[in-house]
Amino acid sequence: MFKKLTTAFFVLASLTFAPAAFAEPVILVFDVDRAIALSKAGKSMAKQLEDQVQKVRTDEAEVIKGLQSEAEKLKEQQKLLAPEALQKKVEELQMKEVERRRSLNEKIQSIQAGGQRAAAEIVKVAEQELSDISKERKADIVMRREAVFFASPAIDVTGELVSRLDKKLTKVTVTPVAVQNNGR
Repeated sequence: MFKKLTTAFFVLASLTFAPAAFAEPVILVFDVDRAIALSKAGKSMAKQLEDQVQKVRTDEAEVIKGLQSEAEKLKEQQKLLAPEALQKKVEELQMKEVERRRSLNEKIQSIQAGGQRAAAEIVKVAEQELSDISKERKADIVMRREAVFFASPAIDVTGELVSRLDKKLTKVTVTPVAVQNNGR
């Protein structure tokens, strides 16, 4: 009788404590790239980047027109100039073209660096918000969406992350950053 009572007690105790010992972990997934792209700050950043690149391209088109005009004038003067003078003018025009390409690359890199800095600002806020979401939901595991083959929409907190980002950060400023050119 004592043996049956002891066995019953252990079975009852194990059933009582089993759910706590074998509770399923709370897993959350998020897509930080999507959250940034959908957030107000991310859209603001993308628009600024697009506008800055478009301005550089517009300015570049004017420089190209000028170089083309110089090339046409040089072509007209080709028969009037001595070969050495013509060669010198051709080399000067080629150097202007090389400088134009270098300048364009530098401007684009500067804009990209400014975009990376602005994105880092958004990611910093997103990480804090994600940390808060995981604490509120008592998450055991938080994973990037890219690392998961399939995840139920119920555990995807990207939408909530976007909502919180929009409350904390509505815009960022993209300021081109001077880039270092090796030895220039």
